[in-house]
Amino acid sequence: MSLGRLAELPAEDLKAEWARRYGAPSPALSPELLRLGIGYKLQEQRLGGISRSTRTLLRQVAVSEGEAGEKKPLPRKLTLGTRLVRDWHGVGHTVIVLEDGFEYDGKHWKSLTAIAKAITGNQWNGPLFFGLAERKRKP
Repeated sequence: MSLGRLAELPAEDLKAEWARRYGAPSPALSPELLRLGIGYKLQEQRLGGISRSTRTLLRQVAVSEGEAGEKKPLPRKLTLGTRLVRDWHGVGHTVIVLEDGFEYDGKHWKSLTAIAKAITGNQWNGPLFFGLAERKRKP
């Protein structure tokens, strides 16, 4: 299986490939997100997994999730070229971080909030919509 061939696979074949690569049934995701997940697995097998520092950070986050009290959000820096992916009602949406904004659907956007509104038709907090922020809980 090659990365280039993923674009040609129909949804049913993607689900089968997911099950083969991950050893579990595919989740209910759009074909685009299934392709991204399978593509990640292919790259991981060829190039290696995540770095030691990233694994350490993930362990720290997992431990802090179990601690009582208010948790401090992790700082998030959007670096140039970062891809933000969101599945909305079965359709995958990909945003690319640019130097002066974002690219979505072949257009330049100044904010994630404007993109979230274009996708949903409703006013959303852009970072919240793309999973970069957490909803503030009422005391």
